[in-house]
Amino acid sequence: MPRIERPPMGKILFPWISVTAGEHYASTIYTWDFHHAAMRFAIGGKPQYLRFLVDNLLAYQQADGHTPHVVNVDRGPRFLDVPSHAQPFLLQAAMMYVHQTDDSAWGNSVFPKLIKYVDYYDKVYSTAYGLKRWRTNWLGGVDNDVVTAFLPPDSVASCDINGWVYMELLAGKKLAERLERASEAEAFDRRAKAHRRIVNEKMWFDEVKSYSAYRLCDGRPLFAYTFDPLPQGVGEFAFQAGTNLMPLYARMADRQSGREMIQKYVLSEKHFWSPYGIRTLSRASEYFNNAVWGNPSRFGDYRRMTESNWQGPVWIPLNYFVFHALRHYGFEAEARVLADRSVDVLANSLAVMGSFSENFDSETGRPLYASHYTSWNLLGDTMHDDLDSGKWIMNSVFGN
Repeated sequence: MPRIERPPMGKILFPWISVTAGEHYASTIYTWDFHHAAMRFAIGGKPQYLRFLVDNLLAYQQADGHTPHVVNVDRGPRFLDVPSHAQPFLLQAAMMYVHQTDDSAWGNSVFPKLIKYVDYYDKVYSTAYGLKRWRTNWLGGVDNDVVTAFLPPDSVASCDINGWVYMELLAGKKLAERLERASEAEAFDRRAKAHRRIVNEKMWFDEVKSYSAYRLCDGRPLFAYTFDPLPQGVGEFAFQAGTNLMPLYARMADRQSGREMIQKYVLSEKHFWSPYGIRTLSRASEYFNNAVWGNPSRFGDYRRMTESNWQGPVWIPLNYFVFHALRHYGFEAEARVLADRSVDVLANSLAVMGSFSENFDSETGRPLYASHYTSWNLLGDTMHDDLDSGKWIMNSVFGN
């Protein structure tokens, strides 16, 4: 961890965490890498990096609330024309920081900007019924997710962005309460409840007992190849992607529905459950693969479909999210197995290549791409502590 701590430099105005100590990504802030690494630093007694994430991005916020998700040492904010908005983690980061430090003065100083930042999702990322969608597939960080990579931009509302936005609204409510801003707390509470209601109404696909991406062109689930009738065999689980699991991490499902989805898909070796963690795409999908793709792309950059393979490989962040979903829905024993597998796959990476990899083959456990990749892998060693202590850094967001 000390190898990736950075002082302010160039156009990154506050201390920050590098994605890696290796060659690539060593001079750029990426929102959700920084956020999840900062969570690990906060768990280790350095909560200030959660604040520095917010400060570094809000330093470049535009008048309309548009906040960059990437800031480079030399070039400053990037991808402002996409529009590339900071992924929905800043209110969670702010809430966890204020909860740990009781720094209400800082919280109040940034709160108006955080409202503008989250309101930008409503203005620019909203679509039918208030569902949110990525404006192009790679903006969510899940670069080649089958749910968004194969369809035209703006045509799909995926589950990941809607889960993250819900968690941001919850964090906004808790932060407003902490700062004694009653009217803002009530507003965030209303927004969170409304968003959960519409996600469960439009994105829960009861026929298959799963959340599913929502096709904006015809209002149908993007889960199978066709629905008239649902196929039995080819195409039946084509788009059952790891991003569909995010509402479980966000605790948006009721207990019965959550448990049904977990039992049918998460704990099934036919779908997500691998000896090395959670597959990023159902093994039953025709698109499933463990190809060695990553950043920077070696095979061209068209819509980033050959970067950062999320079409099967194990990624530690998804393990982490599913681990906490398992705990919430009453699968403690299975959560411990997943924690064991997460540590094992990271330890194997250290043994094989001397560092962590970006992702891992879901059928063999071998590291696939991007040596010296640190980032969210740092969360891999926290799961056992969370189990044994009964505590979790995100409890302040969920109100536990």
